[in-house]
Amino acid sequence: MRSWQGGFALVSALLAALAIAAPAGAAGSTYPAGGSGFNGGAEGWEATAASCDVPALCSASGGYDGEHGSPAGSLAADTEVTLNLASLWHSTVSLQSPDFEPGGSGIADLHLDRQFDPGSLVDLAPQFEYTVQLVDRTSGRRSTPVTESVSGASDWTGKDGSATVRQGHTYAIVITVRTSSTVAGTGLLSGSTSARFDNVALTAESSGATGGGGAGGGVGTRGSKGGGATGDNHQDQRLASVAPAALAGPARMKGQRLFVKARCPKKVGRACRLSLVGLLNKRRPATTKRTVKVRKGKAKLVALKLKPRAKAKVVARRRLLFKVRLKAGGAHATAYKRLRLIRR
Repeated sequence: MRSWQGGFALVSALLAALAIAAPAGAAGSTYPAGGSGFNGGAEGWEATAASCDVPALCSASGGYDGEHGSPAGSLAADTEVTLNLASLWHSTVSLQSPDFEPGGSGIADLHLDRQFDPGSLVDLAPQFEYTVQLVDRTSGRRSTPVTESVSGASDWTGKDGSATVRQGHTYAIVITVRTSSTVAGTGLLSGSTSARFDNVALTAESSGATGGGGAGGGVGTRGSKGGGATGDNHQDQRLASVAPAALAGPARMKGQRLFVKARCPKKVGRACRLSLVGLLNKRRPATTKRTVKVRKGKAKLVALKLKPRAKAKVVARRRLLFKVRLKAGGAHATAYKRLRLIRR
């Protein structure tokens, strides 16, 4: 009996020592309010500025777009050209998130998906450039985790960056979009362009937290019978910030199959296991599911077989929704993305 009690005491002491040595559980939380997927509304974002340098020729606006997104629902910076007489123009729109306070200090990862639709103004070769700033309202400082210039039409593409946050400070995300023509019109011309943003999420560590902050956008979370593990939740949410980038369009349809490019983002840091399926909607699959393993930073073309009853509906569409489940080590995340369809 004594030896059993002595062994039990030794194990208890070792467990206590490990608990002391282990760092405080740092769970990842996603802001603002779990991430902005814009599924049904602007989620507190608003256009704080919108202008055109030639007011007589064009106007600018920003706000919620319920029709377009990845999946449907996004923020748009729109430019409307009412009259173009051999003039170049540019517009500026600023979109701002609601304020939020990170639960911890350190490096935060920012992800968004963006799209540019030149609309009927394609002859003017419009382009847009945008910056994403993290505004520290407490100190007045600004950082720019993402900036990019895009020329011509561009489908939904994921972009990532990072910034430093401090616990106790109040922040907001500001996206400033500048759209411009690069070719002067030769006569009367009217139309509009749209730069759109979706799945905007800043993931930061939460010091001393005991659970995840609830990332939005279809994120999968791990757990156990006794409750979720803090480290696992943190890894899940970091993975969620890059999950939309695991799918690259367009999807190509050939006969009874769809070919989709699956990527393992380099930021994951290791090989990925990716499960893909095409969907008519989030509850109705259009294809069989396929799971592949992809090396870090690499891509693989995946063939998905169309379900016979879904083929006619897929053929009639210009875009199709896809679901990707991304696993790396013990972490996983799920994302939805709408890709353009090309028929061979």
